Amino acid sequence: MRRLREAAGLSLSELAVRTPYSKSSWARYLNGEKPVPYEAVVALCRVAGERPERLLALWELADAEWSGRGRSAAEAEEEAEAEAGVRHGRRLRRVVFAAGVVVAAGVCAAVLLLPDESADSAVPPPTYSTGATYSPGCTGRDCDGQDPVDMGCGGDNMVTTAAQRTFADGQRVELRHGTACDAVWARATGLRIGDRVELTRSGADPKEVRAKVRNDTTRYLATTMTPADDPAGTRVCLIPAKGERVCIEA
Repeated sequence: MRRLREAAGLSLSELAVRTPYSKSSWARYLNGEKPVPYEAVVALCRVAGERPERLLALWELADAEWSGRGRSAAEAEEEAEAEAGVRHGRRLRRVVFAAGVVVAAGVCAAVLLLPDESADSAVPPPTYSTGATYSPGCTGRDCDGQDPVDMGCGGDNMVTTAAQRTFADGQRVELRHGTACDAVWARATGLRIGDRVELTRSGADPKEVRAKVRNDTTRYLATTMTPADDPAGTRVCLIPAKGERVCIEA
């Protein structure tokens, strides 16, 4: 991942602005200090202008090893016995996982940077565009009820923020418009457990997302999508676990 970031000329500050992850989170991911989420791999590839398939394949291998899905029953039993006496084993595996993803990403990026030996030597090496736009997985009505991340609707140069607001208790809500997908969705961060975010639009089913566990309070949450070629007339409401409903509109 470091090699891919460097090849694209992206600073940690730029990654923080163009993805849902903070500068400090990216520093920990890229230094192997913290396991890398699937979504972070996808986000990095998007802003770097690179297709994510090969990097995600390597991520899947590292994740399988860390989670135990890549081990035999005997290996799992041995590890369980060892873990009973060595509490730091779990932390060590997490570090190994994070480092493995970083190394795997470096291998992937290195492969991407290598010239094709079968090609004419006069052909220049590939370049990386930070403004690349890819075809999304759905458009218009086909996006109804779909996840904006899974469908690739939130990629660089593919989405705008039509309205946003940060409330007194720190919750931030945004109305996102996927210009390539002709769809809208709500995105929120800083939620507290029990908080809900609802997106409504005339003639469409309401969409909602809720902060259910602690991890939901430290990351972005998004509703599924509603078709819309224009965000006007769309409302996003925060319904706090304790408090009154507050809304924004495009």
